[in-house]
Amino acid sequence: MFQENFDQLIQDHLNGFSEGYTQNLQNEFTENQVVILDKLIPEPLKAGIYAEAKYLLSEHGSRRDVVNIEVTGNTPRHFNSVGRDSITDNAKLIPAFFNSKVIKDFLTKINNNETLHAVPYQPEEYIINSQQVTGDTHGWHWDDYAFALIWIVEAPQKGDGALIEYVPNTEWDKNDPKNCVQKVLNTHEVNTLYVPEGACYLMKANTALHRVTPLTGDSRRTVIVFTYASNEDFNKEITHETMEQIFSKEIVTV
Repeated sequence: MFQENFDQLIQDHLNGFSEGYTQNLQNEFTENQVVILDKLIPEPLKAGIYAEAKYLLSEHGSRRDVVNIEVTGNTPRHFNSVGRDSITDNAKLIPAFFNSKVIKDFLTKINNNETLHAVPYQPEEYIINSQQVTGDTHGWHWDDYAFALIWIVEAPQKGDGALIEYVPNTEWDKNDPKNCVQKVLNTHEVNTLYVPEGACYLMKANTALHRVTPLTGDSRRTVIVFTYASNEDFNKEITHETMEQIFSKEIVTV
């Protein structure tokens, strides 16, 4: 019943979007592999999700300091984070957002009507990340699965770093982990994006090389990351070295 009520609130809200508005989002996502969504859900629901995220970060957050992620050219990860299981055990709205068919159907429209699925690997369903101290960063990488939807719970002040940098339409060469990032940066233009607090963005995250630049000021960047799979993801072997390294205490590997 909770999920049904959640989905109905979302559906009623999305019904207010014009066809032209949705088409513009689709066009932008197709062209850039990233699009900002500034009114995806009703404001009261957003406030509840953000309150959950801040509570979880305060009560269940853990520090993540990984100097070198080998599969992405030894890029660093420095931030506080809450893993999927802690969120599932202590929140209702964040899991409901991920499980919402209404949300997935709308994101599918933006993705030129190619279906977004719940990701088939639980640790990547949803996590909370927070850059809190000077130097915190989420280094260059590609995601394991096709799509990431990132909610900006807390945005850094402009000038405090923690900007999104990305290079769309690229390929993660896992056969050359040492050079896979640098050879893309050497041959492509890097785009920069600032997403304000209260908005979210959808990214084609397995083909857009991306990072969040180091935090340079006293503000924070806190996000909720939801991961979705494409049809193609179910037809290829996907490994999870990055997640297993960052969340080594939570993820049991066999």
